[in-house]
Amino acid sequence: MDSSVGKPAAALSAASTGARREAVRRYMLDYGPALRRYFQRKVAADEVEDLLQDVFVKMQGRGAAAKENPENIEGYLFRTAANVLVTHFRRRTAQGYGRLDPLEDFPDPLDDVSPERVLIGRQAVTKVTEALAALPPRARQAFLLHRFEELTYPVIAARMGISVKAVEALITRAMQRLGELVGERG
Repeated sequence: MDSSVGKPAAALSAASTGARREAVRRYMLDYGPALRRYFQRKVAADEVEDLLQDVFVKMQGRGAAAKENPENIEGYLFRTAANVLVTHFRRRTAQGYGRLDPLEDFPDPLDDVSPERVLIGRQAVTKVTEALAALPPRARQAFLLHRFEELTYPVIAARMGISVKAVEALITRAMQRLGELVGERG
């Protein structure tokens, strides 16, 4: 029997909204730093967070569209970011900030995507993911906190309950080991 029978429509809507919010939260954690760097290269520092928020607000509103092709969520997010950027520049132009055409000034990062480039990227991601998995747990944790969550050594030390020197040693060892595993160093 369908579990939705007898439930008010508002409860069903809230459940799907909750799932959508959780998906957007995961995307924010996974792709937020990369999107932030994307915007930092294109706009003033005080505009970055607003644009980043706009991307995730749009993602929350388009929950179903994002689920259509979850294998390419990164492309979908960056396409949304490019659209947010175009809208941002159009607003600035309309408000009299000068004539800027973002389509000419900033080439679309998705224009250069070929099947070969996608395959090479996927292989590189797989190689790095496997190398990260091969790290000792504490070194992996320190490395991920520093590189992906962009935490400082003192914050990592406090979170892990170790000294800043120990964090430095863990991250140094992790970077050396990753270099060896990925093949960048001999």
